[in-house]
Amino acid sequence: MRARFVIACACALGTLPGPAAPAQQMTYGEAEVQTVVGAKNALDQFFGLEIESLPPAMLQRAEGIAIFPNMIKGGFILGVNYGKGVLSVRKPDRTWSAPVLVTMGGGSLGFQAGVQAADIVLIFATPRSLQGILQGQKVTLGADASIAAGPVGRQANAGTDARLGAEIYSYARSRGLFLGVSLGGSDISVDHNADSMLYGRFGVTPADVFEARGIGIRPEVQQLIDDLNAKSAQAVAPAARVSVVPQPAAVAPGVIQAPVAAPPVALQPLAPAMPVPVAAPAADLPLVPIR
Repeated sequence: MRARFVIACACALGTLPGPAAPAQQMTYGEAEVQTVVGAKNALDQFFGLEIESLPPAMLQRAEGIAIFPNMIKGGFILGVNYGKGVLSVRKPDRTWSAPVLVTMGGGSLGFQAGVQAADIVLIFATPRSLQGILQGQKVTLGADASIAAGPVGRQANAGTDARLGAEIYSYARSRGLFLGVSLGGSDISVDHNADSMLYGRFGVTPADVFEARGIGIRPEVQQLIDDLNAKSAQAVAPAARVSVVPQPAAVAPGVIQAPVAAPPVALQPLAPAMPVPVAAPAADLPLVPIR
């Protein structure tokens, strides 16, 4: 009796373990996966605009691309901006690599008035602009690599602003509209801890990710890679069929050229000949002597 009373009191006070709670599903790297998914959605929206969109030619010639979905602008005393995103680079065969996770922050990024969040895409036009990131270093936009606003519109040529010599071109949009945004002075750095969570290996380096050495590729990561490859594909229109008339080749002096046989000519069937009328035989007439 006393033992039952002690057990009942202990259960009421919670000193004895109750039934085991069901094990929760692991969320290993879930936040990093959401960043990848957000980057893919942002890229689709940049290309989905009818008039002001990211020109396909810019992505086709890019050496690298960074996508920051939902970049946050703060306004407490000093403007503070922070965002997480992904960065992918070209492989030797010109396909896109798996992305590393990156962060961008700094002083006021110069968002337009009233804008508190925006998606940002950075197009890296030269291999030099990626050197610091490939080595895992922090890169300051405008100092370590020149940056300029990129041309917009589906018909815009990738060489529109090439004369300016910019190494990075920036694009920003909020609620479906392109924005003017100043990114000079912002810092981009690789988030090594986030890469370890996303790819399942501690100490993974940007080179490991870009070369796919010893990492696991999640389906969401592969979908982003496929999306980049599809949007970078050169759209070649089928060439119109043109009939070419062969021209005689040049003949050296003193060389007799063999006659070239004319192409066979299709013979048309002849129309049936019209019957020739035959005169009716003359009636018997009296002979007239010839004098």
